[in-house]
Amino acid sequence: MNTYLQNTFHQIQFTINSIKALIELIDESDFQIFPIEGKRTVVDLVSHLAIICKADLQIIGQASMEEMNAFYELNTVNSKKEILEQLNEGYEELVCYYESLPDAFSTATSYWGTTYSQFEWLLEILAHLNHHRAQLHLYITLLGKEPVVMLFE
Repeated sequence: MNTYLQNTFHQIQFTINSIKALIELIDESDFQIFPIEGKRTVVDLVSHLAIICKADLQIIGQASMEEMNAFYELNTVNSKKEILEQLNEGYEELVCYYESLPDAFSTATSYWGTTYSQFEWLLEILAHLNHHRAQLHLYITLLGKEPVVMLFE
């Protein structure tokens, strides 16, 4: 694996570890709360975070919108234990996929028509994780907790 991929995976692993630390601050009794009216519940947000790596791998594999809808229906997680397991599994699957790539700069096109290199998709996954990590941090704050978790090295 080249240095760019290794460094990006280091950042993804750090982000996932901080997401797990944030999730540990949440009580499952808070899962059905809407910290922001009209937005996702706590459980919806952390469930989405849990499967980002796996879902984005499906997109990189050029899954259709219908296949993605089926993926999301089959991959719901509801407990903290399941969420943390899915975060770990998704990361491991992501690493295995990228280790097997002969060329990180070959391209893949999403069902909505965006074409990126495999490396660009990996950067998108990192950005996606960080976007939702920020939402989770805000949700925890809105729940009245002080999330003392390092978000950047």
